[in-house]
Amino acid sequence: MRQLFSKSSASGEKQYLICRCVACGTVQTLPRPSLQELEKCYGENYFQKRTERGYDNYYSDALKRQIQRVYRLNLKDIGFFSYEQKLFEQSQKSGDLAPLSLDVGCAAGYFVEYLKERGWRARGIEISKHAASYGLEKLKLDILVDDFLATGKLKKNSFDLITFWASLEHMSDPGAVLRRSWELLKPGGQMFLSTCRYGILARARGKKWRYMNVPEHLFFFSLQGLKNFASKCGFCTVKTISYGSGLTARKGSSFLYKISKRIADPFVKFLNQGDMMAFCMQKGYEEKIPHTLSR
Repeated sequence: MRQLFSKSSASGEKQYLICRCVACGTVQTLPRPSLQELEKCYGENYFQKRTERGYDNYYSDALKRQIQRVYRLNLKDIGFFSYEQKLFEQSQKSGDLAPLSLDVGCAAGYFVEYLKERGWRARGIEISKHAASYGLEKLKLDILVDDFLATGKLKKNSFDLITFWASLEHMSDPGAVLRRSWELLKPGGQMFLSTCRYGILARARGKKWRYMNVPEHLFFFSLQGLKNFASKCGFCTVKTISYGSGLTARKGSSFLYKISKRIADPFVKFLNQGDMMAFCMQKGYEEKIPHTLSR
């Protein structure tokens, strides 16, 4: 490991090292936070009090629309709708049930709700009781409050689609998470995920990069690095995109800021140098047991 810099937690109580693996290039937060430390990070304030590390009322209609706008763009860019059409045509011909999906780290379940409205048998899994309660109680969604790696309530080779929307970087063992996803997907099933990208913009901003939030964000992948990592976990990459200039949407921002964002966002996407990335990955029809990866 090569140390890049250090950064303190939101409370300032603890310093974490940001290190880069010399073998694969993946950037990591060390030491790994304890479960108790992470529970403090994802309390009520994370979802309802705006900071560089959380949301300005995650449960507001305005933020819900913003989140939905982003994942709809991602879905279009990485070929979701053609895959969805194929699945529904197959289920109609065979008389089978509608396709089955699982959104991992689903929070309040906005994406679960979106797929449910499109006719999917949509499920979610979320470890935060506070976030999941909104989807369970208000939206009446099928959300399992449990640890994705530890639960025994998910059946292998049963899902047509598994999604991770900005959640993989929060997980302490991404290798185990991807291998678990491979086990749960049907042969030919697809995985869609988005995560922050450690690339030009991240290196330029250093500890001030908008996604350098510790200890919540544990892993920072490059685009090629995540492709290689997923391949070792049994997936083939179908399509990738990169987006995000680092200019975030802000209430009351100036006209000049809005114009700058409008120019910068499509520019970095065209150059494939954004600080976010989205993937479509597939489990092969000829099942090949994924490698065991060291942490």
